[in-house]
Amino acid sequence: MLISVDPGVTGALAFFYDDGRILVEDMPVRMKRDISKIKNEIDPVALQRLLRERVPADEKGLVVMESAHAFMGSGKRVGSMASQASLAATKAVVCAICELCGMDVAYVTPQTWKRLYGLGSDKAACLALARQLFPEAPLKLSKHHNRAESLLIGRYAQRTLL
Repeated sequence: MLISVDPGVTGALAFFYDDGRILVEDMPVRMKRDISKIKNEIDPVALQRLLRERVPADEKGLVVMESAHAFMGSGKRVGSMASQASLAATKAVVCAICELCGMDVAYVTPQTWKRLYGLGSDKAACLALARQLFPEAPLKLSKHHNRAESLLIGRYAQRTLL
């Protein structure tokens, strides 16, 4: 069993079963409990429940998660400090919940998995390719680019890590 993750509060998880089934889910989120600019956060209880519902009890599961690196202070500006902090917090929560569920976590950079497909940073191109490769997946809207990326990360992992 393979689970691929495009992290972030608008991220997604794709579940690749040994029998060929593929499911994709949006990242479970909840309203943040403190007053700040960041309004949502990963819901760790809902994420654990989702993993337990989707991964059979007798399977361990390998989680492959995108790991983008922040470049704060290096002259390159990649998002605001708040968005970088939010992404780091999201990745930490996803990793912790996966490990608590007994699943191994591997990381892949966006540059690495996108190179396999000849993709760049264009989210529409990722969505178009995922629609071709996974015609039955729920990728109808442009906002489903995170679902598309989780599916492409999973396909990358199947081709190179398994």
